[in-house]
Amino acid sequence: MLSYSLPVLGHKRGGIERAAHTLADGLARRGHEVVVFSHDPKPGGAAYAVRELPWKAFVNTWTGRRVTMGYLGNVLTLMPDVREFDAVIAHGDSFLAPLVGKPVLRVMHGSALGEARSATSIGRCILQLGVYAQELATAFFQRGVVAVSHNTTIDNPFIDRVIPHGVDEGVFTPIPHARSEEPSLLCVGSLDGRKRGQFLLDAFLDGIQPVHPMASLTFVGTTGPSHEGVNYVTGVSDLELAALYRRAWIYASPSTYEGFGLPYLEAMACGTPVVATQNPGSVDVLDRGEYGLMPDDADFADVVANLLSNEERRGELAAAGLRRAREFSLSAMLDGYEKALLELTEGYVKSMASV
Repeated sequence: MLSYSLPVLGHKRGGIERAAHTLADGLARRGHEVVVFSHDPKPGGAAYAVRELPWKAFVNTWTGRRVTMGYLGNVLTLMPDVREFDAVIAHGDSFLAPLVGKPVLRVMHGSALGEARSATSIGRCILQLGVYAQELATAFFQRGVVAVSHNTTIDNPFIDRVIPHGVDEGVFTPIPHARSEEPSLLCVGSLDGRKRGQFLLDAFLDGIQPVHPMASLTFVGTTGPSHEGVNYVTGVSDLELAALYRRAWIYASPSTYEGFGLPYLEAMACGTPVVATQNPGSVDVLDRGEYGLMPDDADFADVVANLLSNEERRGELAAAGLRRAREFSLSAMLDGYEKALLELTEGYVKSMASV
């Protein structure tokens, strides 16, 4: 498996890194030999092995990260020695991956077109449009391409297989008495960019905290400005993250784009109601508002404040969210990847035999 990064305690990592770890660990615990090539060390307790991916010093620079991911990363994909493996799973930059001489399963964690639409700078928009062209070509020319959500296939119609993310019900599970005594909100994401944590922070300070003076807001991401009732945590484990979900009265996310929206699902699995702005991921996971609230920006603060005051409605949303979360089990996700890998490797063997 190829993944630039993996979860590291105390360091900010994104959803793709967590998804790569979850998939690798799940497959390894099912008896498969899994090796992840990465710039990060092996996470504690992981059942898979880790080998260092080349170019670590360069990629970890500001310039290196921006020119590698989506572009030079296609060359980096060819550098690890994969001759001993039956298949390669790539979580990005796989346009040249068929040249490694092994069957390649590319996981599309969303759409670069969606990223471009939500970009906050012209430069990032242009870069993402270039990546989108590669995603289209990859799905058109390569057989083993998987999307993690149905909304991804709208932007990329050449993808014909969807394997949604799964949530580990052994970790993300409800414990009702774990709720905080005072009203509390949780958001997984940074203050800037498409996650729009700054929007949530402003909504909390100007519209929610005045109604609920004892309320708190916790961000899982990078540290931000200090305010009364606002907390920041970085690089938590899944067990710690689950505890934060269970503590919160509401999971609030004003993100403009999510390829899937795993935090929505994890929050619901912990019995926490979700309030999110409309984006492809929230529409998919919340089923257009069936399992969570999806207010406009102008109403976001009021909707959250009102929900904090309405215990009965929170209970209804929590119950609906739990039903929805059960549809996305980790076991079903791993079944899907095992099937995809088996079909891919069998097809590769047959094609090589016919040459």
